[in-house]
Amino acid sequence: MENNALIEFRNVTKRFRDRTILDGVNLRIYEGDVTTIIGKSGTGKSVLLKHIIGLLKPDEGTILFHGMPIEKMSKTQWNEYTGQISYMFQNNALFDSMTVFENIALPLRQTTNLNEETIEERVLARIEQTELTEVVDKYPSELSEGVCKSALP
Repeated sequence: MENNALIEFRNVTKRFRDRTILDGVNLRIYEGDVTTIIGKSGTGKSVLLKHIIGLLKPDEGTILFHGMPIEKMSKTQWNEYTGQISYMFQNNALFDSMTVFENIALPLRQTTNLNEETIEERVLARIEQTELTEVVDKYPSELSEGVCKSALP
């Protein structure tokens, strides 16, 4: 009898515009095992990890946690799942695939029951407070290092 994987990718595909980054990826990560993801720059390592932590959703395929599709989890189940995940940022502590607004909104979306209108109000207040209104829709790669540090939630 096969052990259930902690995390499983089933035929996961992710595209950004006309570029396919993950193409039908099948992967099983078992609890207690050490798993290493290696590859050249631009081959999808970070994209794969962002799927595991829920920052990206696959265009095709399914990601399971203990056999349960993560897209079908309730908010409580999702919070329990993400509460077991930790990660360390490579640069500036902002997610490069998210705008300044989305980076600031992320912890409110993941750790509160606030509605989107309230989240938007709080994020915009924070953006005004830190004088970042001109970069609200920009990505970290479009910002200076100082602006990135100001945008930390």
